[in-house]
Amino acid sequence: MPGNCLLIISKNEGVNPISIAEQAIESGVIDKVIISDGSNEETFKRLKAKETQKIEVISEKKYVKTNEIGKGIGMINGGLAAIEQGFEKVGYIDGDIYNPSMGKWLEFLFDPLDRNIDIIKAAFSRNPADGQITRHITRPLIAMFFPNAWEIDQPLGGELSIKTEVLKEILTKGIAPPYGWGIDSFITMKSLMYGYNMGEVYLGQKMHGKKTLTNLQKMFIECFQEAVRMIQYFYSLPVRKKINPITMVSSPFKKNSSFDEAYMDVKKEVERSLETFKLIKKMYLPHDDLFYDIKEANDFDSFYKKTQLVNVNIWVELLYWFVKKYSPAYLDQYYYRWKIRSLCFCLHEINTVEQAETRTTFQAKAASDFITKIGERPSIDDSSKKMYFYQARN
Repeated sequence: MPGNCLLIISKNEGVNPISIAEQAIESGVIDKVIISDGSNEETFKRLKAKETQKIEVISEKKYVKTNEIGKGIGMINGGLAAIEQGFEKVGYIDGDIYNPSMGKWLEFLFDPLDRNIDIIKAAFSRNPADGQITRHITRPLIAMFFPNAWEIDQPLGGELSIKTEVLKEILTKGIAPPYGWGIDSFITMKSLMYGYNMGEVYLGQKMHGKKTLTNLQKMFIECFQEAVRMIQYFYSLPVRKKINPITMVSSPFKKNSSFDEAYMDVKKEVERSLETFKLIKKMYLPHDDLFYDIKEANDFDSFYKKTQLVNVNIWVELLYWFVKKYSPAYLDQYYYRWKIRSLCFCLHEINTVEQAETRTTFQAKAASDFITKIGERPSIDDSSKKMYFYQARN
């Protein structure tokens, strides 16, 4: 039976996926690379022309019949291709990464699967302004509703490895995977709720394209919606498996605390967002008066002053109520508040990489402690009960 397969998920990344594939084959860890590509016809042909015996390029919809678009389609499609070809272990890498030494990652992604670990997520050094969906949405929600796993650092990363039998169960059993940006939330949360052992390994710094908060609206909505959907699914199960804690896998990569360029000009991001913040409406949730007041900010200085009170504890409680009172009609309102929280984080809480990571961990722990404080956490590991969260209230 074939051994390790690397899946590269790409869309209009030129021939960069071929560079990743060649590094993977040269590493000696990977037996075959499958590029699941959703590019335009010209780019797809260029990739196809560079196929070799060990590098295969397939259309991202070869195994997924849909007219929709999204990252999830490429990941599902590649996963089904690897399953069909009988590989034992599968890895994923996004096609927009341009690190010159990705081959060094693969040993530390794949080797832990030979131990009692079913899925490995990769973590990387990141700019303090990067990862705002992870920092303020996905990680605290995992801490709230999957509390044994609160220490996971980067649940949304596209770089991971997984046993093929586990991937098959996750993709084909129970709730179906999403076709968009929510696919990473889906894989992480479903692996946890199915009782699989998850590890995380630090692999250094990842070089890839950058997006401002304004560019992340679609990604935010899809990731937030998927997190809510998975939480609802978890607490609808008649019997719930115990969530296993995250295993931290050691690696020789050193933490990187410096970056050559700014990820985002926070002041400019505030100034370009002020008009959209005027669309904020009252949601009648705890602390929401603070966000409603922020809509009156007319310049950077007034925004800075009005946002000083939007701290970790206020955000954690409000995030809980976003999920508890979730409605798709308010997606734009959730987005505006997340954007404000992200800007507050950058303006008032951090100056360095170390501070950003410490505060992110602090917020996740606060989310876990919040559930403990309100008395919902003890029922999570008790499969005979439903959580208060989903009981009808008059």
